Amino acid sequence: MLVVWTLAAALGVTAPARDSLAEVRRADSLRTVVLSAARFAHLDTPPCNQGVLRTFPDSVRAAGASDPAETVARLERLIIAEGVENPVDNPRGHVLLRGVVGWEAGMTRPRWDVPAGVVSYPAIAAGLSGEFWNPDTRTCEPFVPEEPQYVVLPPLTNFTMPRPPKTELTVGFGLSGLKEIRDKFFAAHQGDSTSILTYAQVIATVIWRDYAVVSVNRPAEQMGAMKLRQGSGGVTYIFHFAEGEWRLLAIVRTWT
Repeated sequence: MLVVWTLAAALGVTAPARDSLAEVRRADSLRTVVLSAARFAHLDTPPCNQGVLRTFPDSVRAAGASDPAETVARLERLIIAEGVENPVDNPRGHVLLRGVVGWEAGMTRPRWDVPAGVVSYPAIAAGLSGEFWNPDTRTCEPFVPEEPQYVVLPPLTNFTMPRPPKTELTVGFGLSGLKEIRDKFFAAHQGDSTSILTYAQVIATVIWRDYAVVSVNRPAEQMGAMKLRQGSGGVTYIFHFAEGEWRLLAIVRTWT
């Protein structure tokens, strides 16, 4: 909860006195504005399942309409303000985080959130987990060599994850789980001062009604627990629950 509250404080939001239907309608209205300004950008190498980008071209913005980035930021603040005290260690939260872990590990992709009746598409790969078309070998190859994947989640009860088909996946929970991952990795690379541990850590999760905000950091560490200045960055997402699944509404921000 401390991490979530820190995120809330950074965005200048506080926990509300009530969860009103007026705020739900406001969130739905903001979502509609985001979707109306969005367009899909299909990548040029379909054999590699690179997914689809969502863009917000100026050419489709209505006269006088707000900047989509501002709308996304307002929705993010609303979700955090309304849901900062809500638990995530429940079946719905587990489904959301299972999707995030699968995305980070290159196992699955969320589908983009769309208006009712509109065709949805899978999102792009998270981090460097995707593939590219190699014209020399005429095959799809990973951006980085397939190595064991490590993901750190907040402490959860009875969280399960399907076994990935191509790579080894280790999921840790809380600080103790992160310590176990570090110990396992550097014990396997004992004596190798050049070995670098990279992992994805869910640093904040807020769920409110049919909306969620998830922030993922991707640090890199060397020599046990010495954080390197340059990891693989991080990202904050907004998800919306529709058609029985959590769908990606927007990539709020990224960092390096």
